[in-house]
Amino acid sequence: MKSKIKKRSLWELIRLVCKITDFGFSMLVASLVMSTVAAGMSVMQGYQQQKIANANAARLRMQADREKAAAERNAQIAAQRRKRERGRATVAFAASGVDISQGSPLIVEAEDDYQSEINEATIRAQGADTAWRSRSQAAIEVAKGSAAVTAGYGRAAGSLASGASLLATKPK
Repeated sequence: MKSKIKKRSLWELIRLVCKITDFGFSMLVASLVMSTVAAGMSVMQGYQQQKIANANAARLRMQADREKAAAERNAQIAAQRRKRERGRATVAFAASGVDISQGSPLIVEAEDDYQSEINEATIRAQGADTAWRSRSQAAIEVAKGSAAVTAGYGRAAGSLASGASLLATKPK
């Protein structure tokens, strides 16, 4: 023979307990159930916040990778631009009859190379700095997520302690 089990909501079960027992005991049971539910919700909330924080951290790490790659591309573009400018200058010197193998043209080219290398290094350093800030923010997000879980357990313990205190003050 099949037994019929009817699903009931939490509120229906509390009302049923209230009908069967005296009011004081019913309120005690309801309070204990609600403190247990509140504890569970606190823990779930902490894990949900951690999930969001971890997603934010992953997004920030990807952003850091993009920032570093963009800086590298910008440094390469600057190097290519420098090579084109150097080629134009060399052609201009040669067209005007200047010997480019000695003297002032070599000094100009060396100074240009030096400044270009500094520019490329600066671009890379700025990209690395920006990426480092994003990675640091990612680490902070991960820490926030862990703290949210810990806080969730703390709130859960408080809810359970509150419910347990009701047992100690139960009317006789």
